[in-house]
Amino acid sequence: MDFFQAYEQISAASLASVYVLYGTETGLMDMFVNRLVEQSPAQRVSRYDYEEDGVEQALLDLDTFSLFAEPTIVLIRNCTAFLSQGKTSGQGDELLAYLSNPAPGRTLVLTAAADKLDERKKITKEAKRHMLIQCQTPKGNIARNYLAREAKRQQIAIDDAAVETLWRKCQTITQCLSELKKLSVYALARTISAADVEKLVPQTIEETVFDWVDHVVQGHVAAAINSLQSLARQGYDALALIAMLVRQIRMMCLAKELSARRVSPEEMAKIGKVHPFAMKVAIRQSGAFSERGLERLLLLAADCEYDIKRGRRDGIHALELLILTASKEAARKEYAG
Repeated sequence: MDFFQAYEQISAASLASVYVLYGTETGLMDMFVNRLVEQSPAQRVSRYDYEEDGVEQALLDLDTFSLFAEPTIVLIRNCTAFLSQGKTSGQGDELLAYLSNPAPGRTLVLTAAADKLDERKKITKEAKRHMLIQCQTPKGNIARNYLAREAKRQQIAIDDAAVETLWRKCQTITQCLSELKKLSVYALARTISAADVEKLVPQTIEETVFDWVDHVVQGHVAAAINSLQSLARQGYDALALIAMLVRQIRMMCLAKELSARRVSPEEMAKIGKVHPFAMKVAIRQSGAFSERGLERLLLLAADCEYDIKRGRRDGIHALELLILTASKEAARKEYAG
C-alpha cells in the first residue's frame, strides 16, 4: 500500500495488529509511527532494533498483559529478516510465528530500510497478510503538502515559499524533516521564510550543478567558473557536466522551437517529458540565444567530449571553453537584437 493512503487511514478505532514499512524514506516511517502513537489510547511506544536487540523482549511486550500503562505499540526497526541478506533463523522464526498469530489489542510496527523485500521468504509472504506499506520519495506536490502538514503538527510556522525552497534543496522527506527541526530552532517563535532556508540549508551537489548550468547558459562567466571550480574540488566528472549542459541546451532548443509555434509551457513540458518548472527555466534561458547559437554550442560540446575521451584536451579547460563560448553567443544575440 502507498504510504500516504495508509497514513490517512490511521484511526484510533481501527489500528491494525501489524504494520510493515519498507523503503528509503525513513522520515516517512517516523511520521507514520508518530501518527500511530497520537491515535493510540496510551500514546506510548516501546522501541527496539532487530539487529541489536533481537525480538524476544519485543514479543514479550506484545504478549504480556499489564494493568499499568502497558505499551500499546511496539516498534522494531531495521528488520533485516525481510531482506535477502538478513537473518532467516532463530529470531526470524520467532517473528514469523508471531506474524502468523498476532496478539489481539496490540500493534507491532516493523521497518526495513530497503527498496524491496525478499519475496521468496516465508516471513515476507506472511507480512503481506498484514499492512505492508511502501515508503518511497513522493512527487513534489504531494511532498510539499505533507511537509506543510507535518510542520503544522509539530507547531512549526513556515510559509509556502519556504516549504517550496526546502523541498527544492533536499528532495527527500527524511532530509526535509531533519532540516525543519534546525530551522525551527533558528527561527524561534517567528515564521520560517525562504530566506531562512537558503541561509541554513546547505547546497546539495545537484543544486550546485543546476546553478552551474544556469550560469553557463546565461553567459555569466565569473559565476560559472566559480561554480565549476567548486564542482571540480568535489571530484565531479567533466564528462558528466558536459552531458548535463548538453541536455539543458537541447531543452532550450525545444523550448525555442515550440515557443515559435505558440505552444504553452505546460504542453512543452509534456512533449519534452520534463517537470513544468524545468521547462519554464529552459524557456527563460533560451531567450538569451539564437537558434544558430544553440546549435554552435551543441557542436562545440560534442567536440569537447570527443577530445576529452581521446586525451587531447583537459576536462576543466574544455568546460571553460564552453563557458566562454556560451557568453559569446549570448552577447551576439543581445547585439543582434
